[in-house]
Amino acid sequence: MSRAQELVDRPGESLSVELKQWIDPDSPEGIAKIARSTLALRNFGGGYLVIGFVDDTLEPDTTNVPSDVRSAFHIDKIQGLVSRYASEPFEIAVSFPSRREQLYPVIEIPSGVKTPVAAKADLIHNGHKLIAADDVYVRTLRSNNTPSTSKAGWKDWPKVVEVCFDNREADIGRFFRRHISGVGSTSLQELLAELMQRSEPLPTAEDFSKELLQQGEARFLAALAQRKINLPQHGAWEVALVVSGAIGEYGANRDFLNLLDSTNPGYTGWPVWLDSRSFSDSQSRPYVLDGGWEALIVSLDSGWSNHIDFERFDPKGRFYLRRALQDDISGTKHAPTPMIAMDFALQVLRVAEALAVGTAFAKAMSTDPEKTVATFSIRWTRLKDRQLDSWANPERYVSPGRRAHQDEVVSTITIPADIATSSLDVYVSKALAPLFEVFDGFVLGQAVYEDLTKRLIERRL
Repeated sequence: MSRAQELVDRPGESLSVELKQWIDPDSPEGIAKIARSTLALRNFGGGYLVIGFVDDTLEPDTTNVPSDVRSAFHIDKIQGLVSRYASEPFEIAVSFPSRREQLYPVIEIPSGVKTPVAAKADLIHNGHKLIAADDVYVRTLRSNNTPSTSKAGWKDWPKVVEVCFDNREADIGRFFRRHISGVGSTSLQELLAELMQRSEPLPTAEDFSKELLQQGEARFLAALAQRKINLPQHGAWEVALVVSGAIGEYGANRDFLNLLDSTNPGYTGWPVWLDSRSFSDSQSRPYVLDGGWEALIVSLDSGWSNHIDFERFDPKGRFYLRRALQDDISGTKHAPTPMIAMDFALQVLRVAEALAVGTAFAKAMSTDPEKTVATFSIRWTRLKDRQLDSWANPERYVSPGRRAHQDEVVSTITIPADIATSSLDVYVSKALAPLFEVFDGFVLGQAVYEDLTKRLIERRL
């Protein structure tokens, strides 16, 4: 299922996703809304503009539906509109997923902005300036931590500059890698060892995160027992995140959930630590228990989208996530028999997303990101006798016969809250190395980590 289809099936607003009711892209008001939103999403680092939904209720808008949606929102028209007002040109994409036989335009804005995009022309209608030349539009949070598009204020500029620098840093990193191929491996190992030593996890945070794994598992089993759910046999991966350092004070209220939901980049259609408040199944919605939010989501009748998730959000900076391995519950015709395989690329993508979302949470909760760190403990269970595979990503070959001989692996890593997402692949490889090693000493090349992490961050899966 495409990301656009997922956004239409399960709409929700975040800083990277904006919902709009039906608008006329030929009217001045419609042009202004599309231009402001696409420029704001570009300055945020990319995202999606979904048209045809009411942002308050997340329900389809049944008023003013165009008679020909594809024609009204044709790519040439929308691209021309964006190019007319964007100071820096960028290509957008438009897709038309359907829901109950109704098409909905989903405009995708790519990542990669290196300088802030401003409006390059005025749009004046009936004496009102709907777009002002030189204005910079951004995605930002209102007082109750809900996302919106607005003209950049002084509080928004650090985020805009950070996004631009992250993308420039990625370019510098690629340049650096291209030009160090002739450097001796010993020198590189010494340099990397020194760099990694500086980011070794704090003992206290590591202890807390490992303890949180046990607490989270206990809460999961209690929630299962309370709802009297019998699950099929499956393996799982768990993430315990401890945010430490300079963090603000939060309560287990909806403002806290709004902050996390708006901060979650939503790299996939079912993001880690997702906000399930809008789910039709009331039992899947989050509830407050022991000073934190938690949710148990069990969905086993929808093929590729099958899920067994348990998650907990603690305003003290403690987060827990348990997910069934997709290898065991996918239900699609090309999926392996449960309990016999593990797709290596799926694990890279899941861990990369967990680290990216976790550090985004840490940064959002921090009063000083430079003094805040995110410590992750990741655990995989029911591994014994599985073989490493590439069933979900057949284009990425792995030689058969790599079998696990132990049942559980735990990996712990600490990451600065202010890390650039372009640098995450190094931490992803460090987090996953202990897992892959149990499959007959398998070592995945750093280039593969970099490619998969980059595809996730750029939403090109």
